[in-house]
Amino acid sequence: MIKSFHIKNFRCFNSTKASGFSMINLFGGRNNSGKTALLEALLLMGMPSNESIAKLLSFRRVSNKYLEKMPQKVWDNFFYQQKKENQILLNFVLDNKSDNRVSIICEEKVDDFISMVNKDTDDEDVLAFANSLVNTNIAKSSLNISAYTGETQLQINVFISTSTGRVGKGIAHTFIDTHFVPASSKLNTEALATEFDISKHEGNSEVLLKAFQIIDNTIEKVDTFNIGEAALYLKRNNENYMSLSLFGDAMNRIADFLLRIVNNKNSILLIDEIENGIHYENQEDIWKILFELCKEHNVQLFATSHSYEMIEAFKNIIINNEFQEYAGYFEMARHPISNEITIQKIPIYSLEDKLNSKSPIRGEQRNRRKVS
Repeated sequence: MIKSFHIKNFRCFNSTKASGFSMINLFGGRNNSGKTALLEALLLMGMPSNESIAKLLSFRRVSNKYLEKMPQKVWDNFFYQQKKENQILLNFVLDNKSDNRVSIICEEKVDDFISMVNKDTDDEDVLAFANSLVNTNIAKSSLNISAYTGETQLQINVFISTSTGRVGKGIAHTFIDTHFVPASSKLNTEALATEFDISKHEGNSEVLLKAFQIIDNTIEKVDTFNIGEAALYLKRNNENYMSLSLFGDAMNRIADFLLRIVNNKNSILLIDEIENGIHYENQEDIWKILFELCKEHNVQLFATSHSYEMIEAFKNIIINNEFQEYAGYFEMARHPISNEITIQKIPIYSLEDKLNSKSPIRGEQRNRRKVS
């Protein structure tokens, strides 16, 4: 697990430190306070690789037309104030007390190429995005990614954007198996069915039914069928099976992050805007399942939220179930003078006092009847 980090020259972070992370970590903050960029930095800490860079481009929906028209700008937004001449440094300490770092440097010329991303990846969106770059007219430039434990270099990995859409030679290193669920993303039907079948094979599929019943207590069965293409199907009382796609995005999103937990022990899960699609009346129950599953499967969770109700539900579950040692709430903000991003851990009872007194929680949305 990641216990502390120092982010330098990445996205909106000039130099930001934070510590005190637990198994379950929730980040609040106003828009543009760096919550999504923080999760991106954590992805690169856990899995500094070409594939992670490709995921970040696809998550940000960098269009092919932009790449064609502005090839010199491909990497600009990875660097603080778009200063590509400076080095990105991601320093972090794991629970084994090892000091680790990821270094990213931009270069404008590379002459040695291999395939863009690992073709064995099962992430269709990333592969589609990678393949789309092959036909774009992009000037040669590269990101040199190096990973270290102490002074020992673990990899040299070069991500290259060119007219051939290829990357340089390198051996990828994984510190911790890390998974990212973007705010608006959902797994395609076939991928979700595959993840469910894996959980079923390992005897973990009942947790998904339990979660679905929080949203709709008439659901009695969950299963996969290969009718045209593999997909998840749900069955209500006295009704026939229906495709999960007919039940709304919230069910798909919950299935996505729960299955990632049960199918990936000893990993990190990153969830952006965790409240999306979940009605406020169900949020405490969803948090309880997340706490139980993360503890059982040793998964460290980093999530962001700007929902007052989701933050309140998080606090209630911690206090009512004595989960204080397993969780922490962090507030992100920009310094009014320096504009530096700060990350402050708020003690859970201080958070409770703020919520009870209706004191502002940075970035919260106080719409108790809103359903995303």
